[in-house]
Order: sequence, then C-alpha cells, then structure tokens
Amino acid sequence: MGLGRKYKLFAFLNLAISITIVTFASIETHIAFILPPFLATSATKLPDLAWKFQRSLVIVSSYLLSASIGIIFVLLGSGIFIAVLASIIAYDIELILNIEHPPSILATFLGVLKRVSPIYILHPVLVGVLTIEGINYVISRIMKISKK
Repeated sequence: MGLGRKYKLFAFLNLAISITIVTFASIETHIAFILPPFLATSATKLPDLAWKFQRSLVIVSSYLLSASIGIIFVLLGSGIFIAVLASIIAYDIELILNIEHPPSILATFLGVLKRVSPIYILHPVLVGVLTIEGINYVISRIMKISKK
C-alpha cells in the first residue's frame, strides 16, 4: 500500500476512532450537542509524521478559551445574538493570542445556546479535545513507525 493510500486510511481511522470515543462519552453524559466542533477538529487532524506538541497546545488552548468565553456570556442570556457575539469575541481573542482554531468557536456558540455551567470547560471540552489530540498523536506515531 502506497504512502498516499496509507495516509488516507490513517486519517480515516483517526477520525473514526476519536469521534467514536467522544460520541459515546457525549451520549452517556447527555451532552451530544458538543459533537459538531469535535467532528470538525477530528476531520482536520490528519496523521502528521512531524507531529508537533505546540500545535496540539494551540488547539487545546483555543477550546478552553472558547468554552470559558461561552460560560461568561451565559450570564447575559442564551439567545442567538449573544451566542454569535460571544463566538466573535472568542475568535478575536484567539487571533490576538495566536491560538486560533476556527472549530473551537462552536464550543462558545453551543455553550451559550445550551446555557452551560463551568464544568463545561472540563467535560466535555477538555476531555473531548484531549481525546482527539491523543488519538491523533498515537496514529501519527504508528504511521511514522510503519513508514520506516
């Protein structure tokens, strides 16, 4: 199997494994509303033979920031206008801090609409993004070993 086909297979496995784990956890805890941003992030996590810890930190940081902004804006209400405003502000802060990851602002948007509590930062956001990043790391390492 050529590297291109193997790369696509590993990309598919990365998405399938990580999102399956996050989906089961989300269903069990009744927070399936968080799946759209995680699906988007999982789809962007291609196996990376030169995997860099810094990029994973950026993604984790952007999600934590977005979840935090969502929780703050919940205090103002839960309407669509507030959710959009919070998402724009979250993304602006990500740009300023150089930690932008566009799917993460869905965590802000959905968090405001669902009127989440502070535990939202830890679960589902932190657990979900660490699952996705962890699976990507493992698959990237397997792909690097299998390339040799």
